[in-house]
Amino acid sequence: MEYNKYFIIIVIFATIFGIFFAIFTNDLITDNITNNNVKNNTKDNKEESENINKDNIKEEEKYENKDSAKEDENENTNEDSAKEEDKINEEPSKSKKTIIAVSYSTDNSYIYPTIVSITSLVINSAINTFYNIYILHPPDFKEESKIFLNSVVNKYPDKLSIIYFNMGNKYKGLGLNFRITTPTYYRLSLHELLPNVNRIIYLDGDTAAFDDLTELYKLDMKGNIIMGFLDGFPESIKSFGFDKPTVVCAGVLLMDLDGLRKYGYTKKINDFIDRNKNKLAQQDQTIVNVLFQDKLGALPPRYGIWSFSKKEDAIGHNSKQWPHLKYDEKELLEAYAHPGIVHFVWPKPFWRKQTGYYKEWWDLARLTGFYDEIYNKCPRPFLRFLLNSYN
Repeated sequence: MEYNKYFIIIVIFATIFGIFFAIFTNDLITDNITNNNVKNNTKDNKEESENINKDNIKEEEKYENKDSAKEDENENTNEDSAKEEDKINEEPSKSKKTIIAVSYSTDNSYIYPTIVSITSLVINSAINTFYNIYILHPPDFKEESKIFLNSVVNKYPDKLSIIYFNMGNKYKGLGLNFRITTPTYYRLSLHELLPNVNRIIYLDGDTAAFDDLTELYKLDMKGNIIMGFLDGFPESIKSFGFDKPTVVCAGVLLMDLDGLRKYGYTKKINDFIDRNKNKLAQQDQTIVNVLFQDKLGALPPRYGIWSFSKKEDAIGHNSKQWPHLKYDEKELLEAYAHPGIVHFVWPKPFWRKQTGYYKEWWDLARLTGFYDEIYNKCPRPFLRFLLNSYN
């Protein structure tokens, strides 16, 4: 009995000891597993962190490179534009295209008529004609305006290019009224901006081409430096002492840029503006008609004919000219029936219907892909009620 008593006590102590030993051992194992997990997790996290940092560094380098490229791209000066213009002049020539230089002066408020005019050039061009278009604009010209105009290039990359020139404060303070703004003067600087272009066709935004302009571009200028459609107010510059001068409308011009450079017209233009700021009744058009009077010629009437609503108006316009400058009536009526370029002097087709070639202008507007925008935003607010949609 005594033996059994001691045996039972030993078994009980052994059992208790076993339980404590098992608990203690399990804690050690758990601690080791936890420590190992912590170490492994720390190692994994460290490696992951290092990988993320490496990726971030690579990503930062990528963005830095992208930003640098963007900064380089944004450093687009007029000098760069001139270099790009040289490149464009070379490329089309390789494919035996007829390269025609055309320029517009515009601002954000006149983008819609301008895109219609540019579209008209492309739609009515010959197969081998390529237009290098130069847009002269003020410093507040929006990127959206460029994107809008560039849409034509995106649609017809084999027909035209567009290069922009920021004119800064050039001619600041001139031409400020509700009809004529400062950009109208920019055309007077084309010979400076484009040193490698020999001649150019200048167009206002409110024009539309209905034929290819190769014939106009290659026209014999007969020693003239500037040519335009005869204006309706031939006496507009008599105050400068001229008796029966040649007076042209500056909305469509064929300009000999070589001649402008050869005869040093940069200084002459600047000096003339300084002396006659208060006498520029027709703004830069007065400068063209006075300063170039001895080198000024009339274009064939089909290039720049006004948007006469009926042929009698065209004949009436001709009757206002000096006898020695009148257009041949037959030629004028042919131009009215089959114009090469129409200048929408007044009223504008985007204001109201009472103008010639109204339907044709809106047909061109449809081809831009922005008909709704042009219809809703093009008219000036105070003339909006006069506009009726062409259907």
